[in-house]
Amino acid sequence: MSVDHRLTAFFDAAVEQYLLSTSDRVLGELTVRRAGLSGETAVPIAVAVALLARARDDGHSALSLSDLAAEATELARELAAAVGADASGALMHERDPAWWRARLISVPSVVQGANSPLASPLVLHGSLVQFRRYFDAEQRIAARLRVSLAHGEPTFRVITGGPGTGKTTRIAEMLVDTLARDPARRVALAAPTGKAAARLSESVRLRLDGLNASPEVRARVPQSAHTVHRLLGYQPDRDRFWSRAGTPLPYDLVILDEASMVDVLLMDALVAALPSHATLLLVGDQDQLASVEAGDVFGAICRVAHDIGHALHDRVLRLTRSYRFEAHPAIGEAAAAILAGDAAALSALVHDPARTDVRWVPAPHDRAELLALLVPHLERCLSAESPAAALTALDGFRVLCAEREGTWGVAGINAEVERWLRSQGTVITERWYHRRPVMVIANDYGTQLFNGDVGVAWEANGELLVHFPGPEGATRAIQPARLPETQTAWAMTVHKAQGSEFTDVIVMLPAKGSRVLGRELLYTAVTRARSHVLIVGDETVMRSAVSRTVRRGSGLEAIMRAGMAREAAHG
Repeated sequence: MSVDHRLTAFFDAAVEQYLLSTSDRVLGELTVRRAGLSGETAVPIAVAVALLARARDDGHSALSLSDLAAEATELARELAAAVGADASGALMHERDPAWWRARLISVPSVVQGANSPLASPLVLHGSLVQFRRYFDAEQRIAARLRVSLAHGEPTFRVITGGPGTGKTTRIAEMLVDTLARDPARRVALAAPTGKAAARLSESVRLRLDGLNASPEVRARVPQSAHTVHRLLGYQPDRDRFWSRAGTPLPYDLVILDEASMVDVLLMDALVAALPSHATLLLVGDQDQLASVEAGDVFGAICRVAHDIGHALHDRVLRLTRSYRFEAHPAIGEAAAAILAGDAAALSALVHDPARTDVRWVPAPHDRAELLALLVPHLERCLSAESPAAALTALDGFRVLCAEREGTWGVAGINAEVERWLRSQGTVITERWYHRRPVMVIANDYGTQLFNGDVGVAWEANGELLVHFPGPEGATRAIQPARLPETQTAWAMTVHKAQGSEFTDVIVMLPAKGSRVLGRELLYTAVTRARSHVLIVGDETVMRSAVSRTVRRGSGLEAIMRAGMAREAAHG
Protein backbone atom coordinates (compact mmCIF):
# COMPACT_ATOMS: atom_id res chain seq x y z
CA MET A 1 0.00 0.00 0.00
CA SER A 2 1.41 3.43 -0.93
CA VAL A 3 2.01 6.06 1.73
CA ASP A 4 -0.89 8.20 0.46
CA HIS A 5 -3.27 5.24 0.55
CA ARG A 6 -1.96 4.34 3.99
CA LEU A 7 -2.80 7.86 5.22
CA THR A 8 -6.29 7.56 3.75
CA ALA A 9 -6.73 4.22 5.53
CA PHE A 10 -5.46 5.79 8.76
CA PHE A 11 -8.06 8.58 8.58
CA ASP A 12 -10.81 6.14 7.56
CA ALA A 13 -10.14 4.05 10.66
CA ALA A 14 -9.77 7.06 12.97
CA VAL A 15 -13.14 8.47 11.92
CA GLU A 16 -14.82 5.07 12.04
CA GLN A 17 -13.56 4.55 15.62
CA TYR A 18 -14.70 8.07 16.62
CA LEU A 19 -11.13 9.07 17.46
CA LEU A 20 -11.24 11.94 14.97
CA SER A 21 -14.18 13.78 13.51
CA THR A 22 -14.86 14.07 9.81
CA SER A 23 -14.02 17.79 9.98
CA ASP A 24 -10.66 16.98 11.66
CA ARG A 25 -9.86 14.63 8.82
CA VAL A 26 -10.98 17.03 6.09
CA LEU A 27 -8.86 19.85 7.49
CA GLY A 28 -5.78 17.62 7.70
CA GLU A 29 -6.19 16.36 4.14
CA LEU A 30 -7.06 19.79 2.76
CA THR A 31 -3.95 21.33 4.31
CA VAL A 32 -1.54 18.87 2.76
CA ARG A 33 -3.35 18.99 -0.58
CA ARG A 34 -3.13 22.79 -0.76
CA ALA A 35 0.54 22.61 0.20
CA GLY A 36 1.16 20.09 -2.57
CA LEU A 37 2.46 17.46 -0.14
CA SER A 38 2.41 13.71 -0.64
CA GLY A 39 4.15 10.58 0.54
CA GLU A 40 6.06 10.48 3.83
CA THR A 41 6.14 14.29 4.06
CA ALA A 42 2.35 14.55 4.11
CA VAL A 43 1.66 12.06 6.92
CA PRO A 44 2.89 13.99 10.00
CA ILE A 45 1.54 17.29 8.68
CA ALA A 46 -1.94 15.89 8.01
CA VAL A 47 -2.05 14.14 11.39
CA ALA A 48 -0.75 17.23 13.22
CA VAL A 49 -3.42 19.46 11.64
CA ALA A 50 -6.16 16.92 12.43
CA LEU A 51 -5.05 16.64 16.06
CA LEU A 52 -4.81 20.41 16.37
CA ALA A 53 -8.37 20.67 15.02
CA ARG A 54 -9.52 18.08 17.56
CA ALA A 55 -7.78 20.00 20.33
CA ARG A 56 -9.50 23.22 19.21
CA ASP A 57 -12.87 21.49 19.34
CA ASP A 58 -11.99 20.38 22.88
CA GLY A 59 -11.39 24.04 23.74
CA HIS A 60 -7.63 24.37 23.35
CA SER A 61 -6.30 27.39 21.48
CA ALA A 62 -2.81 25.86 21.34
CA LEU A 63 -1.20 22.43 21.47
CA SER A 64 2.26 21.80 22.85
CA LEU A 65 4.67 19.70 20.80
CA SER A 66 4.92 17.22 23.67
CA ASP A 67 1.12 16.86 23.74
CA LEU A 68 1.08 16.56 19.95
CA ALA A 69 3.61 13.74 20.12
CA ALA A 70 1.74 11.99 22.92
CA GLU A 71 -1.66 12.30 21.23
CA ALA A 72 -0.34 11.10 17.87
CA THR A 73 1.26 8.09 19.55
CA GLU A 74 -1.91 7.30 21.49
CA LEU A 75 -4.06 7.71 18.38
CA ALA A 76 -1.87 5.29 16.44
CA ARG A 77 -1.86 2.83 19.36
CA GLU A 78 -5.66 2.89 19.67
CA LEU A 79 -6.06 2.34 15.94
CA ALA A 80 -3.59 -0.53 15.96
CA ALA A 81 -5.61 -2.17 18.73
CA ALA A 82 -8.93 -1.53 16.98
CA VAL A 83 -8.14 -2.47 13.38
CA GLY A 84 -5.13 -4.70 13.86
CA ALA A 85 -2.67 -2.62 11.88
CA ASP A 86 -0.71 0.56 12.26
CA ALA A 87 -1.90 2.58 9.30
CA SER A 88 0.26 5.53 10.35
CA GLY A 89 3.59 3.76 10.18
CA ALA A 90 6.35 5.39 12.18
CA LEU A 91 4.02 7.81 13.99
CA MET A 92 3.33 5.18 16.61
CA HIS A 93 6.96 5.30 17.67
CA GLU A 94 7.67 9.04 17.45
CA ARG A 95 7.29 10.33 21.01
CA ASP A 96 10.03 12.93 20.67
CA PRO A 97 8.69 16.53 20.36
CA ALA A 98 11.89 17.43 18.49
CA TRP A 99 10.92 14.99 15.72
CA TRP A 100 7.59 16.76 15.33
CA ARG A 101 9.24 20.20 15.38
CA ALA A 102 11.58 19.15 12.57
CA ARG A 103 8.70 17.82 10.47
CA LEU A 104 6.59 20.94 10.97
CA ILE A 105 9.28 23.51 10.17
CA SER A 106 10.27 21.55 7.06
CA VAL A 107 7.04 22.71 5.40
CA PRO A 108 7.09 26.54 5.50
CA SER A 109 3.95 26.81 3.38
CA VAL A 110 2.06 25.25 6.31
CA VAL A 111 4.02 26.34 9.40
CA GLN A 112 5.84 29.59 10.16
CA GLY A 113 7.42 30.99 13.28
CA ALA A 114 5.83 33.74 15.33
CA ASN A 115 7.97 36.52 13.85
CA SER A 116 7.87 35.44 10.22
CA PRO A 117 6.42 37.97 7.77
CA LEU A 118 5.09 35.09 5.65
CA ALA A 119 1.53 33.83 6.06
CA SER A 120 0.79 30.21 6.91
CA PRO A 121 -2.18 28.37 8.40
CA LEU A 122 -0.15 27.21 11.43
CA VAL A 123 2.22 29.11 13.72
CA LEU A 124 4.98 27.49 15.78
CA HIS A 125 6.24 29.57 18.70
CA GLY A 126 8.29 28.17 21.52
CA SER A 127 6.93 24.72 22.25
CA LEU A 128 3.40 25.53 21.01
CA VAL A 129 1.67 25.10 17.66
CA GLN A 130 -1.53 27.02 16.85
CA PHE A 131 -3.87 27.84 14.03
CA ARG A 132 -2.90 31.35 12.93
CA ARG A 133 -6.36 32.76 13.68
CA TYR A 134 -5.97 31.95 17.38
CA PHE A 135 -2.34 33.00 17.54
CA ASP A 136 -3.16 36.41 16.06
CA ALA A 137 -6.14 36.87 18.41
CA GLU A 138 -4.07 36.05 21.51
CA GLN A 139 -1.28 38.36 20.36
CA ARG A 140 -3.77 41.24 20.09
CA ILE A 141 -5.29 40.50 23.52
CA ALA A 142 -1.83 40.39 25.11
CA ALA A 143 -0.84 43.65 23.42
CA ARG A 144 -3.95 45.41 24.77
CA LEU A 145 -3.24 44.08 28.26
CA ARG A 146 0.32 45.39 28.10
CA VAL A 147 -0.87 48.85 27.09
CA SER A 148 -3.56 48.81 29.77
CA LEU A 149 -1.09 47.81 32.47
CA ALA A 150 1.37 50.47 31.39
CA HIS A 151 -1.05 53.41 31.21
CA GLY A 152 -4.34 52.50 32.92
CA GLU A 153 -5.50 53.91 36.23
CA PRO A 154 -5.06 51.61 39.28
CA THR A 155 -8.63 50.24 39.46
CA PHE A 156 -9.58 46.58 39.66
CA ARG A 157 -9.02 44.89 36.32
CA VAL A 158 -10.01 41.36 37.28
CA ILE A 159 -12.26 40.03 40.03
CA THR A 160 -12.30 36.28 40.51
CA GLY A 161 -14.15 34.19 43.07
CA GLY A 162 -16.48 31.25 43.42
CA PRO A 163 -20.27 31.37 43.76
CA GLY A 164 -21.52 33.66 46.49
CA THR A 165 -18.20 35.37 47.19
CA GLY A 166 -19.54 38.85 46.53
CA LYS A 167 -18.47 39.50 42.95
CA THR A 168 -21.72 41.28 42.05
CA THR A 169 -21.51 43.38 45.21
CA ARG A 170 -18.06 44.54 44.11
CA ILE A 171 -19.43 45.42 40.69
CA ALA A 172 -22.22 47.50 42.25
CA GLU A 173 -19.78 49.24 44.61
CA MET A 174 -17.49 50.08 41.72
CA LEU A 175 -20.38 51.44 39.67
CA VAL A 176 -21.55 53.68 42.53
CA ASP A 177 -18.04 54.93 43.28
CA THR A 178 -17.16 55.51 39.63
CA LEU A 179 -20.36 57.37 38.74
CA ALA A 180 -20.30 59.44 41.94
CA ARG A 181 -16.78 60.65 41.09
CA ASP A 182 -17.36 61.07 37.36
CA PRO A 183 -21.05 61.45 36.45
CA ALA A 184 -20.23 61.74 32.74
CA ARG A 185 -18.51 58.37 32.57
CA ARG A 186 -20.22 56.05 30.12
CA VAL A 187 -20.59 52.50 31.44
CA ALA A 188 -21.74 49.21 29.89
CA LEU A 189 -22.54 45.91 31.58
CA ALA A 190 -22.08 42.71 29.56
CA ALA A 191 -22.17 38.94 29.90
CA PRO A 192 -21.65 36.09 27.42
CA THR A 193 -25.24 34.76 27.40
CA GLY A 194 -28.70 36.27 27.64
CA LYS A 195 -29.41 34.42 30.87
CA ALA A 196 -26.17 35.62 32.44
CA ALA A 197 -26.89 39.19 31.28
CA ALA A 198 -30.38 39.10 32.81
CA ARG A 199 -29.02 37.76 36.10
CA LEU A 200 -26.32 40.45 36.16
CA SER A 201 -28.91 43.19 35.60
CA GLU A 202 -31.16 41.88 38.36
CA SER A 203 -28.29 41.28 40.80
CA VAL A 204 -26.85 44.77 40.33
CA ARG A 205 -30.27 46.34 40.93
CA LEU A 206 -30.65 44.36 44.17
CA ARG A 207 -27.17 45.32 45.39
CA LEU A 208 -27.80 49.02 44.70
CA ASP A 209 -30.69 48.93 47.16
CA GLY A 210 -28.24 48.30 49.99
CA LEU A 211 -25.54 50.79 49.00
CA ASN A 212 -27.36 54.06 49.75
CA ALA A 213 -26.61 55.36 46.28
CA SER A 214 -28.07 58.76 45.48
CA PRO A 215 -30.97 58.91 43.00
CA GLU A 216 -28.68 60.70 40.55
CA VAL A 217 -26.09 57.89 40.66
CA ARG A 218 -28.75 55.17 40.44
CA ALA A 219 -30.18 56.85 37.36
CA ARG A 220 -26.79 56.66 35.65
CA VAL A 221 -26.23 52.97 36.37
CA PRO A 222 -27.05 50.90 33.24
CA GLN A 223 -30.55 49.50 33.57
CA SER A 224 -29.71 46.29 31.75
CA ALA A 225 -26.70 44.25 30.71
CA HIS A 226 -26.07 43.23 27.11
CA THR A 227 -24.80 40.00 25.68
CA VAL A 228 -21.32 40.55 24.27
CA HIS A 229 -22.65 39.90 20.78
CA ARG A 230 -25.34 42.54 21.19
CA LEU A 231 -22.90 44.99 22.76
CA LEU A 232 -20.64 44.66 19.72
CA GLY A 233 -23.52 44.74 17.24
CA TYR A 234 -23.15 41.30 15.75
CA GLN A 235 -24.30 41.09 12.13
CA PRO A 236 -25.12 37.42 11.46
CA ASP A 237 -25.60 37.87 7.73
CA ARG A 238 -22.02 39.16 7.44
CA ASP A 239 -20.59 37.23 10.42
CA ARG A 240 -18.93 40.35 11.80
CA PHE A 241 -19.38 42.99 14.48
CA TRP A 242 -20.43 46.57 13.93
CA SER A 243 -18.14 47.77 16.73
CA ARG A 244 -14.50 46.92 16.07
CA ALA A 245 -11.21 48.65 15.42
CA GLY A 246 -12.06 51.87 13.61
CA THR A 247 -15.63 52.00 14.97
CA PRO A 248 -15.10 51.63 18.73
CA LEU A 249 -17.69 51.26 21.44
CA PRO A 250 -19.03 54.50 22.97
CA TYR A 251 -18.05 53.53 26.53
CA ASP A 252 -15.38 54.50 29.04
CA LEU A 253 -15.88 51.43 31.25
CA VAL A 254 -17.05 47.95 30.22
CA ILE A 255 -17.74 45.40 32.95
CA LEU A 256 -17.84 41.81 31.68
CA ASP A 257 -19.37 39.25 34.04
CA GLU A 258 -18.95 35.46 33.70
CA ALA A 259 -15.74 36.21 31.81
CA SER A 260 -14.52 32.61 32.05
CA MET A 261 -17.22 31.70 29.51
CA VAL A 262 -15.85 34.04 26.82
CA ASP A 263 -13.71 32.33 24.19
CA VAL A 264 -10.56 33.79 22.70
CA LEU A 265 -12.09 35.01 19.42
CA LEU A 266 -14.97 36.80 21.15
CA MET A 267 -12.61 38.37 23.70
CA ASP A 268 -10.41 39.51 20.83
CA ALA A 269 -13.42 41.17 19.20
CA LEU A 270 -14.35 42.91 22.46
CA VAL A 271 -10.82 44.12 23.12
CA ALA A 272 -10.52 45.41 19.55
CA ALA A 273 -13.74 47.40 19.93
CA LEU A 274 -12.68 49.18 23.12
CA PRO A 275 -11.62 52.82 22.81
CA SER A 276 -7.97 53.27 23.73
CA HIS A 277 -8.88 55.12 26.93
CA ALA A 278 -11.52 52.64 28.13
CA THR A 279 -11.24 50.35 31.14
CA LEU A 280 -12.25 46.69 30.86
CA LEU A 281 -13.16 44.92 34.09
CA LEU A 282 -13.30 41.13 33.88
CA VAL A 283 -15.34 39.30 36.53
CA GLY A 284 -15.69 35.55 36.89
CA ASP A 285 -14.63 32.31 38.53
CA GLN A 286 -11.24 31.10 37.35
CA ASP A 287 -11.91 27.60 38.72
CA GLN A 288 -15.05 27.16 36.62
CA LEU A 289 -15.10 25.50 33.24
CA ALA A 290 -13.63 27.59 30.47
CA SER A 291 -15.60 28.65 27.39
CA VAL A 292 -17.34 26.16 25.13
CA GLU A 293 -15.33 27.46 22.17
CA ALA A 294 -11.54 27.50 22.05
CA GLY A 295 -9.51 29.53 24.50
CA ASP A 296 -9.09 30.19 28.19
CA VAL A 297 -8.50 33.93 28.36
CA PHE A 298 -9.81 34.54 31.88
CA GLY A 299 -8.06 31.49 33.32
CA ALA A 300 -4.78 32.38 31.62
CA ILE A 301 -4.87 35.92 33.00
CA CYS A 302 -5.60 34.69 36.52
CA ARG A 303 -2.86 32.04 36.41
CA VAL A 304 -0.24 34.50 35.16
CA ALA A 305 -1.34 36.96 37.86
CA HIS A 306 -0.28 34.38 40.48
CA ASP A 307 3.33 35.04 39.47
CA ILE A 308 4.97 37.32 42.00
CA GLY A 309 6.46 40.28 40.16
CA HIS A 310 4.20 40.09 37.12
CA ALA A 311 2.49 43.37 36.30
CA LEU A 312 -0.88 41.61 36.56
CA HIS A 313 -0.26 40.40 40.11
CA ASP A 314 -1.71 43.48 41.80
CA ARG A 315 -4.56 43.87 39.30
CA VAL A 316 -6.44 40.70 40.26
CA LEU A 317 -8.76 40.71 43.26
CA ARG A 318 -9.41 37.21 44.60
CA LEU A 319 -12.55 36.69 46.68
CA THR A 320 -12.43 33.51 48.74
CA ARG A 321 -15.23 33.54 51.32
CA SER A 322 -18.49 32.11 49.97
CA TYR A 323 -21.72 33.25 51.60
CA ARG A 324 -23.98 31.16 49.37
CA PHE A 325 -23.26 27.83 51.02
CA GLU A 326 -23.40 28.92 54.65
CA ALA A 327 -26.83 27.26 55.00
CA HIS A 328 -25.58 24.18 53.10
CA PRO A 329 -21.89 23.94 54.00
CA ALA A 330 -21.38 20.47 52.58
CA ILE A 331 -21.66 21.92 49.04
CA GLY A 332 -18.90 24.39 49.81
CA GLU A 333 -16.77 21.64 51.35
CA ALA A 334 -17.31 19.44 48.30
CA ALA A 335 -16.29 22.28 46.00
CA ALA A 336 -13.15 22.89 48.07
CA ALA A 337 -12.21 19.19 48.03
CA ILE A 338 -12.64 19.04 44.26
CA LEU A 339 -10.48 22.13 43.68
CA ALA A 340 -7.81 20.74 46.01
CA GLY A 341 -7.79 17.48 44.05
CA ASP A 342 -8.63 15.63 47.27
CA ALA A 343 -10.64 12.64 46.07
CA ALA A 344 -10.48 10.99 49.50
CA ALA A 345 -12.05 14.04 51.17
CA LEU A 346 -14.86 14.20 48.62
CA SER A 347 -15.49 10.46 48.93
CA ALA A 348 -15.67 10.69 52.73
CA LEU A 349 -18.08 13.62 52.47
CA VAL A 350 -20.52 12.00 50.05
CA HIS A 351 -20.56 8.80 52.13
CA ASP A 352 -21.25 10.61 55.42
CA PRO A 353 -24.95 9.96 56.24
CA ALA A 354 -25.05 13.10 58.37
CA ARG A 355 -24.09 15.32 55.39
CA THR A 356 -27.23 15.19 53.28
CA ASP A 357 -26.48 18.30 51.19
CA VAL A 358 -24.09 16.31 48.96
CA ARG A 359 -24.67 12.62 48.25
CA TRP A 360 -23.37 9.97 45.88
CA VAL A 361 -25.10 6.91 44.46
CA PRO A 362 -23.75 4.34 41.99
CA ALA A 363 -24.84 4.40 38.38
CA PRO A 364 -28.34 2.94 37.95
CA HIS A 365 -28.47 -0.65 36.74
CA ASP A 366 -31.72 -0.12 34.84
CA ARG A 367 -34.42 2.38 33.93
CA ALA A 368 -36.30 1.80 37.17
CA GLU A 369 -33.30 2.87 39.27
CA LEU A 370 -32.75 5.95 37.13
CA LEU A 371 -36.39 6.99 37.30
CA ALA A 372 -36.40 6.54 41.07
CA LEU A 373 -33.87 9.40 41.18
CA LEU A 374 -35.71 11.65 38.73
CA VAL A 375 -39.43 11.10 39.28
CA PRO A 376 -39.86 13.10 42.52
CA HIS A 377 -38.49 16.16 40.72
CA LEU A 378 -40.44 15.48 37.54
CA GLU A 379 -43.71 15.16 39.46
CA ARG A 380 -43.28 18.66 40.84
CA CYS A 381 -43.03 19.93 37.25
CA LEU A 382 -46.11 17.97 36.23
CA SER A 383 -48.12 19.33 39.15
CA ALA A 384 -47.52 22.96 38.12
CA GLU A 385 -50.79 24.63 37.18
CA SER A 386 -49.41 27.56 35.20
CA PRO A 387 -46.41 28.34 32.97
CA ALA A 388 -44.91 30.53 35.72
CA ALA A 389 -45.25 27.69 38.23
CA ALA A 390 -43.71 25.26 35.74
CA LEU A 391 -40.70 27.57 35.26
CA THR A 392 -40.29 27.81 39.03
CA ALA A 393 -40.41 24.03 39.31
CA LEU A 394 -37.82 23.69 36.55
CA ASP A 395 -35.50 26.03 38.41
CA GLY A 396 -35.93 23.71 41.38
CA PHE A 397 -33.85 20.96 39.82
CA ARG A 398 -31.74 20.11 36.81
CA VAL A 399 -29.89 17.04 35.58
CA LEU A 400 -26.37 18.02 34.53
CA CYS A 401 -24.36 15.72 32.29
CA ALA A 402 -20.69 15.64 31.41
CA GLU A 403 -21.43 14.63 27.83
CA ARG A 404 -24.13 15.19 25.22
CA GLU A 405 -24.38 11.63 23.92
CA GLY A 406 -24.53 8.23 25.56
CA THR A 407 -26.76 6.56 28.14
CA TRP A 408 -25.81 9.05 30.86
CA GLY A 409 -25.49 12.00 28.49
CA VAL A 410 -28.04 14.71 27.74
CA ALA A 411 -29.62 12.80 24.86
CA GLY A 412 -29.98 9.59 26.88
CA ILE A 413 -31.49 11.25 29.95
CA ASN A 414 -33.91 13.39 27.92
CA ALA A 415 -35.05 10.28 26.05
CA GLU A 416 -35.68 8.37 29.30
CA VAL A 417 -37.65 11.26 30.78
CA GLU A 418 -39.85 11.52 27.69
CA ARG A 419 -40.40 7.75 27.72
CA TRP A 420 -41.60 8.04 31.33
CA LEU A 421 -43.82 11.02 30.48
CA ARG A 422 -45.55 8.94 27.80
CA SER A 423 -46.22 6.26 30.39
CA GLN A 424 -47.87 8.92 32.54
CA GLY A 425 -50.20 10.04 29.78
CA THR A 426 -48.28 12.92 28.21
CA VAL A 427 -48.92 12.97 24.48
CA ILE A 428 -45.56 13.18 22.72
CA THR A 429 -46.16 12.58 19.05
CA GLU A 430 -43.88 15.28 17.74
CA ARG A 431 -41.18 17.67 18.94
CA TRP A 432 -43.41 20.10 20.82
CA TYR A 433 -45.56 18.89 23.70
CA HIS A 434 -47.24 20.26 26.82
CA ARG A 435 -44.74 21.11 29.63
CA ARG A 436 -41.67 20.48 27.47
CA PRO A 437 -38.73 22.50 28.88
CA VAL A 438 -36.51 24.03 26.24
CA MET A 439 -33.22 25.87 26.24
CA VAL A 440 -32.38 28.44 23.59
CA ILE A 441 -29.01 27.72 21.95
CA ALA A 442 -28.77 30.71 19.59
CA ASN A 443 -29.17 34.46 20.05
CA ASP A 444 -32.23 36.08 18.46
CA TYR A 445 -32.71 39.81 18.86
CA GLY A 446 -36.14 39.77 17.22
CA THR A 447 -37.64 37.73 20.06
CA GLN A 448 -35.10 38.97 22.61
CA LEU A 449 -34.15 35.39 23.38
CA PHE A 450 -30.54 34.44 23.89
CA ASN A 451 -28.28 31.44 24.26
CA GLY A 452 -29.01 29.83 27.64
CA ASP A 453 -32.57 31.13 28.14
CA VAL A 454 -34.95 28.42 29.39
CA GLY A 455 -38.68 28.29 28.68
CA VAL A 456 -41.56 25.83 28.93
CA ALA A 457 -44.10 24.79 26.32
CA TRP A 458 -47.66 25.19 27.58
CA GLU A 459 -50.84 24.16 25.82
CA ALA A 460 -54.07 26.02 26.63
CA ASN A 461 -57.30 26.45 24.70
CA GLY A 462 -55.95 24.33 21.88
CA GLU A 463 -52.86 26.49 21.35
CA LEU A 464 -49.30 25.63 22.38
CA LEU A 465 -47.01 28.54 23.22
CA VAL A 466 -43.55 28.64 24.76
CA HIS A 467 -43.32 30.77 27.91
CA PHE A 468 -40.15 32.46 29.11
CA PRO A 469 -39.57 34.41 32.34
CA GLY A 470 -40.79 37.99 32.13
CA PRO A 471 -40.63 41.01 34.47
CA GLU A 472 -41.96 40.77 38.03
CA GLY A 473 -42.76 37.06 37.92
CA ALA A 474 -44.83 37.21 34.74
CA THR A 475 -44.10 35.20 31.60
CA ARG A 476 -44.01 36.13 27.94
CA ALA A 477 -45.35 33.66 25.42
CA ILE A 478 -43.92 33.04 21.95
CA GLN A 479 -45.10 30.77 19.17
CA PRO A 480 -42.73 27.82 18.58
CA ALA A 481 -42.28 28.77 14.92
CA ARG A 482 -40.80 32.15 15.94
CA LEU A 483 -38.18 30.71 18.27
CA PRO A 484 -34.47 30.48 17.52
CA GLU A 485 -32.88 27.04 17.73
CA THR A 486 -33.78 25.19 20.96
CA GLN A 487 -33.22 21.83 22.59
CA THR A 488 -35.07 19.83 25.24
CA ALA A 489 -33.81 20.77 28.70
CA TRP A 490 -34.80 18.11 31.23
CA ALA A 491 -31.05 17.55 31.20
CA MET A 492 -28.25 19.78 29.96
CA THR A 493 -24.48 19.69 29.76
CA VAL A 494 -22.51 21.20 32.61
CA HIS A 495 -21.13 23.70 30.11
CA LYS A 496 -24.63 24.95 29.29
CA ALA A 497 -25.41 25.30 33.01
CA GLN A 498 -22.66 27.85 33.62
CA GLY A 499 -24.08 31.05 35.01
CA SER A 500 -27.20 29.26 36.29
CA GLU A 501 -28.38 28.16 39.73
CA PHE A 502 -30.82 25.42 40.72
CA THR A 503 -32.14 24.36 44.09
CA ASP A 504 -31.24 20.69 43.53
CA VAL A 505 -28.74 19.29 41.04
CA ILE A 506 -28.25 15.73 39.84
CA VAL A 507 -24.80 15.24 38.30
CA MET A 508 -24.61 12.31 35.86
CA LEU A 509 -21.07 11.02 35.39
CA PRO A 510 -20.23 9.12 32.20
CA ALA A 511 -19.78 5.36 32.40
CA LYS A 512 -16.04 5.85 32.05
CA GLY A 513 -13.65 8.77 32.05
CA SER A 514 -13.46 11.09 29.08
CA ARG A 515 -11.21 13.86 27.79
CA VAL A 516 -13.61 16.52 29.13
CA LEU A 517 -14.10 15.06 32.60
CA GLY A 518 -11.91 16.69 35.23
CA ARG A 519 -12.14 18.68 38.42
CA GLU A 520 -13.16 21.88 36.61
CA LEU A 521 -16.27 20.20 35.22
CA LEU A 522 -17.19 18.53 38.50
CA TYR A 523 -16.63 21.76 40.46
CA THR A 524 -18.82 23.70 38.05
CA ALA A 525 -21.58 21.09 38.27
CA VAL A 526 -21.58 20.90 42.07
CA THR A 527 -21.61 24.66 42.52
CA ARG A 528 -24.72 25.10 40.36
CA ALA A 529 -26.75 23.85 43.34
CA ARG A 530 -28.15 26.02 46.10
CA SER A 531 -29.34 23.25 48.44
CA HIS A 532 -28.61 19.68 47.38
CA VAL A 533 -26.28 17.80 45.03
CA LEU A 534 -26.57 14.16 44.02
CA ILE A 535 -23.58 12.71 42.14
CA VAL A 536 -24.53 9.62 40.14
CA GLY A 537 -21.99 7.23 38.65
CA ASP A 538 -19.09 4.91 39.26
CA GLU A 539 -17.10 6.12 42.27
CA THR A 540 -13.81 5.44 40.50
CA VAL A 541 -14.90 7.81 37.73
CA MET A 542 -15.74 10.47 40.34
CA ARG A 543 -12.39 10.05 42.09
CA SER A 544 -10.57 10.10 38.76
CA ALA A 545 -12.29 13.36 37.81
CA VAL A 546 -11.21 14.98 41.08
CA SER A 547 -7.63 13.81 40.57
CA ARG A 548 -7.43 15.18 37.04
CA THR A 549 -7.28 18.76 35.87
CA VAL A 550 -8.21 19.48 32.25
CA ARG A 551 -5.96 22.46 31.65
CA ARG A 552 -6.66 24.28 28.40
CA GLY A 553 -3.77 24.69 26.03
CA SER A 554 -3.31 28.47 25.81
CA GLY A 555 -0.92 30.50 23.75
CA LEU A 556 -1.97 33.63 25.67
CA GLU A 557 -0.49 32.38 28.91
CA ALA A 558 2.85 31.72 27.23
CA ILE A 559 2.78 35.11 25.50
CA MET A 560 2.12 37.00 28.73
CA ARG A 561 4.83 35.11 30.62
CA ALA A 562 7.34 35.62 27.81
CA GLY A 563 6.52 39.33 27.78
CA MET A 564 7.22 39.55 31.49
CA ALA A 565 10.56 37.81 31.04
CA ARG A 566 11.59 40.25 28.30
CA GLU A 567 10.60 43.23 30.42
CA ALA A 568 12.57 41.88 33.37
CA ALA A 569 15.62 41.35 31.17
CA HIS A 570 15.51 44.96 29.97
CA GLY A 571 14.36 46.46 33.29
